Amino acid sequence: MSQLTTELSDLVDGLVRRSDADEPAGERRAMWVQARELGLHRVGIPEERGGAGGAFEDLLAIVEALGRNGVSLPVIETATADWVIGHSAELTDRTTTLALLEQPLDTRDGTATAELRAVPWARDSELLVVCAPGAAPLVVDLRHPAVTVRPGENLAGEPRDEVVLDGVPLTSSATPPDFEQVRARLALLWSAALAGAAHGAFRLTKTYVSERRQFGAPLLKIPAVAGNLALMRVELLKTDAALSLARTSGPTPFAAETARLTTAAAATVVATTAHQLHGAMGITEEYPLHAFTRRLWAWRDAVAAERQWAEDLGRRAAAIGEEETWTLVTPA
Repeated sequence: MSQLTTELSDLVDGLVRRSDADEPAGERRAMWVQARELGLHRVGIPEERGGAGGAFEDLLAIVEALGRNGVSLPVIETATADWVIGHSAELTDRTTTLALLEQPLDTRDGTATAELRAVPWARDSELLVVCAPGAAPLVVDLRHPAVTVRPGENLAGEPRDEVVLDGVPLTSSATPPDFEQVRARLALLWSAALAGAAHGAFRLTKTYVSERRQFGAPLLKIPAVAGNLALMRVELLKTDAALSLARTSGPTPFAAETARLTTAAAATVVATTAHQLHGAMGITEEYPLHAFTRRLWAWRDAVAAERQWAEDLGRRAAAIGEEETWTLVTPA
């Protein structure tokens, strides 16, 4: 990790510590305002395109730090949407989000009529970037009178809204990245978020079993507890290795699929084991474990389910062969 990524990670930690809002929604809004003022949502986008500069690795560090603190901000969606828009247009102060579709919208007359489900942070955004296979990304004005946003949320309590388009005019990006590039970038960012949340859950669990005493000794002294904590640590090492590979090779489809599959599997193990080791304490609303485990459960299926990543990676490995696969997994 470079000096800059370390500083960005520390910056996020400080941003979370400084937040003093009285309720979660207000806290999230306050932090998002500060994050935008700092330009965190545009790290990884060149300054000449309206970004904050820095590398994609720096953006990964920001997202991982947010996950490690159990914080939900629309950095992943906004950063990716702005990255797409910045390829062909000057970025503005308008808030953006992004949706991936399995099939392109019908835009033969220059408008779209459709119902888009589980669009992240739509209610808080002004522009929506829509990406689908075989089609150029489209930009939708969410403030257009022919757009209706119906609030919804995921397991982590994050906005996942239904967006209804009724003959809404669209703008197409002139020189966009293709769908696979967008999907790979999103996948790696969600992998970093999952890794951060997994580290946060592990840290909280380790503290709990080290301090909680039973029969005159910490819970950690019980072999079964120590073994399960070690199992969590192994999963963290796997996620760190997958992200290290991604940082080396960049946001390629192979690295994205590897990281996404690894972190999704780790999320299940870490969340389940953390609750087992906490016992009844782990299910109380007042105790912060749920801030991590609800995000682990919600984020592990972001972009696509674990099974889909496994199938994609299997097909890719079969197509390129054993030797090339080994080369990609173990870069020099």
